[in-house]
Amino acid sequence: MDNTDNLKKYFNSKEYATTIVGNTEEVSIPVTNEDKISALISLLTDPANKDVKEEILLTLKKEKGGDTLLIAIASPKAKEVRHILVAACWESEINFSKYLPFFVLLALDDNYLISLEAITVIENMEGPFTPSDVTNAIQKIKEAKKNITNEKVVLLNDLIVTLEDFIGIE
Repeated sequence: MDNTDNLKKYFNSKEYATTIVGNTEEVSIPVTNEDKISALISLLTDPANKDVKEEILLTLKKEKGGDTLLIAIASPKAKEVRHILVAACWESEINFSKYLPFFVLLALDDNYLISLEAITVIENMEGPFTPSDVTNAIQKIKEAKKNITNEKVVLLNDLIVTLEDFIGIE
């Protein structure tokens, strides 16, 4: 009995991809979220996939893949290419308005390219926005400006103006 229980783990699709030899039914091997994220990161960032990037971006938009893209951005595997993934957000033309706080944090990132791409995503957001999200974002940016290089202060000042326009602050 104990031996049978040990064998059951090999048929657990969360742990193993199992193919039964001689089976006449079509077997689909489930792809884990981690596999999807790794594939997405590779498709969007590997120069060898440059010719399919536009198609990937269109597919993300059509399939409402914004959440998957956000998970890829947050993935530790994406550290070196995060700016490319953030750029894919605005390139895909997906409306990420409900993720304004996430992109504000990215705009405050130490990496200039990540910051620049996140600000571009925010500038392309269509709304709607909750006034509290926008005012909280403005407050975070104003606090962060105290410790940021002059180079980024200009970007953040422009971002504050953009955010104020979202809720009609003059």
